Amino acid sequence: MKQSTRTTHQQIHVPATLDVQSVERELSELWRVQNAEGRADDNESALIRARVLNLMIYVAAEDALDEINEALAEISSTHPCRALVMCADSAGADEDIEMFVSAFCQDMEDDAPERQLCCEQVSLVARGRFAVELPSAAVPLLVSDLPTFLYWHDRQHFTDESFKRLSHAADRVVIDSAMFDKPHRDVRALSAFMEKEVDESAAVSDLNWARLTAWRALLAGFFDAPESRANLERINRVLVEYVSHESAPEEIAPQALMIVGWLASRLGWRATAEKIEEVDAARKRVFLEKNGRTISVEMKQVERPEMRRGRLARVRLETADDAGANFEVLRSEDGVYLETCAREVAESRRERVFKVRNRSTGNLLGRELEIQAHDRIYEEAVSAALEIIGTN
Repeated sequence: MKQSTRTTHQQIHVPATLDVQSVERELSELWRVQNAEGRADDNESALIRARVLNLMIYVAAEDALDEINEALAEISSTHPCRALVMCADSAGADEDIEMFVSAFCQDMEDDAPERQLCCEQVSLVARGRFAVELPSAAVPLLVSDLPTFLYWHDRQHFTDESFKRLSHAADRVVIDSAMFDKPHRDVRALSAFMEKEVDESAAVSDLNWARLTAWRALLAGFFDAPESRANLERINRVLVEYVSHESAPEEIAPQALMIVGWLASRLGWRATAEKIEEVDAARKRVFLEKNGRTISVEMKQVERPEMRRGRLARVRLETADDAGANFEVLRSEDGVYLETCAREVAESRRERVFKVRNRSTGNLLGRELEIQAHDRIYEEAVSAALEIIGTN
């Protein structure tokens, strides 16, 4: 059975903004109308109003809503949910909350009548001083006894009152560190938030961390063979190249911080008393240590016009032995491929090329909706990154 990408997405205005019963009545009417239209079109398929989770989405600009609607359309067939989309235009003229209901229904391309699985959406838009009231309007609309996710699609302000109120209502908070305004400051704030929330069972996901999955898998894959693992204890130099961060080019981009934090946390490297050293305008260096062995980590900005700002371009690990083993993952100049190269002895060189899959927001978010437990590896990588940047 095939599913098309076409979806039904018709918005209906809810006149009584803060009346939960009005919203529920409008949603029930929406489903009744949808089913009636299906019968009028001689469509024997039935719509199933199924919800397996609540998904709260917070955006700070209306121009982000198209991306959010595309993401919801993509995940609706695999994660039927009640989506509460909040748009907070704090800089706009004061305007009280407006509310709309709509549905996403995947059409089945099959001759046999099929049931269609749909998810429902409640959109809330507020401007000016009314933006802070969005959590009060959204949280009562959550379906009880279902896991609740918050996707914060905005620059991270972990002490923001709206963020705090929404995150306390969620079982899992999904962020995107690519949207960090000041990476060093925001990594500190993220670490503090995770440490505070750990006792309250709030877990954190990061779409930018998910984008590093292929990098981490390829780097770990160099050492799958038992004879290669000994090289892990001989690494003494790491080179990380990345495209500069958009809003803070003078700071290390989040992806570079996280990949170094991941290496350090997995391999037991600890920051020494020396903090980040600025080699020149494009390069920073930090020294890590394990059992008396010093590991020099250089993080370097590079120009890659074909790549998005803040993305990794190269990770290279080198050993201190006479053979000079090295292991490298490199993104091609056009951004289309990841290339790996490993040299363990002078005459041995292994190369592979993989096509990069630039996953959509819907694909990344959909994968995070399948996880409810804490991602301890991510949390430890963030903690190690915090130790590395220190007070810089």
